[in-house]
Amino acid sequence: MRAKTFIAVACLAVLAGCASMGARLSSKPGAYTVTVQSVHAPHRDIHATYVRPAQERHPGYLVMFVTGDDGWFGTSRAVFTHLADEGYMLAGFSAPEVIDGVDESVRVSTARAAEGLRDVYAQARQHLGVPESTPIVMVGFSRGASAVAFTAVHPDLRDDLKGAVAIALTREADYLHATEDERRQGIRVDGEDRIQLYAALKFLGATPFAVIQSTNDSYVPAAESRQLLGADTATLRLYPVESEDHGFSDARDKLMQDLDDALRWIEEEKVASPST
Repeated sequence: MRAKTFIAVACLAVLAGCASMGARLSSKPGAYTVTVQSVHAPHRDIHATYVRPAQERHPGYLVMFVTGDDGWFGTSRAVFTHLADEGYMLAGFSAPEVIDGVDESVRVSTARAAEGLRDVYAQARQHLGVPESTPIVMVGFSRGASAVAFTAVHPDLRDDLKGAVAIALTREADYLHATEDERRQGIRVDGEDRIQLYAALKFLGATPFAVIQSTNDSYVPAAESRQLLGADTATLRLYPVESEDHGFSDARDKLMQDLDDALRWIEEEKVASPST
């Protein structure tokens, strides 16, 4: 029994490693090159997956992508592959690897989280050989979408951000702690002290921000997203997608179409804005 138990645990460990490490995108000769490099994060090193297009079709900025809890599988993998095929310069991070070992009972302050993210973004720029001033477009799925929303609303990160797309945005941030001062300024938390992400989006300022949400999302259906966000504005858009689940399993083509449209919108805003 002990031997069988050990084998079972070992198999689970291998599968867990594959979920965060082994299913990354492979290089496509003539289209893009994929490399993996260690990045220094606040509590330990993590891995960044970099995509360098053979011919960059979207010059002038860097797309940062954060997966959902499925790591480099499922919807996250499909979105990352699509972005690579579309010719974006990419830096991708696996959410399960990022939060591995983090004590969920001890939430990280927003200031510390912002400092860590800013450092990770700087390292990504350096590794990819782009200027330090290169603006960032954030894209994330599910838990990764939480990181996108946090980046878009935090004042220490917003200046580097030229746009963001949150796919399957959940209602709250599990690992962040809002200070009393932040709460007085309007950051809302629920009964479990979790920051409410949709309410926080009022702090976006002029950053173009798109939410792509399934009509049957098990966490926040698109109709509820509309109620929480209100009507579309010059800087905020909701893309409701007719789909049966959180992962858009039956509507991947529509998800990618809306993602393309949202990124075009962000690109146009970037070109139109004299401040960028």
